[in-house]
Amino acid sequence: MDVANAAVLVFGGTGGLGAALTANAVARGAQVVTSSRSSTGPGGERLHVSGDITLAEDRERVVDAALEELGRLDVVMIASGVVGFGAVDRVRSDALQSMIDIDLVGPLAVCGLVAPVMTEGGSIVVITGAVVDSTMLGTGVYTAAKAGLSAAVAVMARDWRRQGVKCIDVRPPHTETGLSDRPQFGVAPKLGAGLSAESVAERIWLAIERDETVVGPNDFNELS
Repeated sequence: MDVANAAVLVFGGTGGLGAALTANAVARGAQVVTSSRSSTGPGGERLHVSGDITLAEDRERVVDAALEELGRLDVVMIASGVVGFGAVDRVRSDALQSMIDIDLVGPLAVCGLVAPVMTEGGSIVVITGAVVDSTMLGTGVYTAAKAGLSAAVAVMARDWRRQGVKCIDVRPPHTETGLSDRPQFGVAPKLGAGLSAESVAERIWLAIERDETVVGPNDFNELS
């Protein structure tokens, strides 16, 4: 895909990775609409729409605003997410449900919302994570949400390929986004230095240009 002049919508566009994806897209000449719970965008975008990915009315409002601003959607990126740490038996039920809503239900619903309006084809890029391929102590809820989302992306890729909509599952290793510094619950373990959000964003846009379908942890080795 030629990213120049592409119409791009980024959910979670003000977070560490989302902001880097937005900046990279703008630098490549794309026209970008961002969304997050923040009232202001990351900068460089055509339009920022404040919204909560867990609320159906907000998801619809964001997509409608992006279509009105850009006229079409070529790339939809879902970088929204939270992380939490703690054994499943120690996670409150409300915190568990919140994480599932943010990391699984919301992104899945966005995919179902945008695919029908991508009438000229395009790419839906979903950030899942390296937890899909490995286990990490204290991340049972987070892993369940991300692994479920990853499995759904594989199915959606097959469901929509005839209409020209590609679904890309991105599983980056630990990335310096600040997400683990403010977990939904629990205390983050010492993770060590991660990849920069900017380098991960660059690799993701390269995957879009190459029409890749899965970008696994090992695909980021060249960035280490």
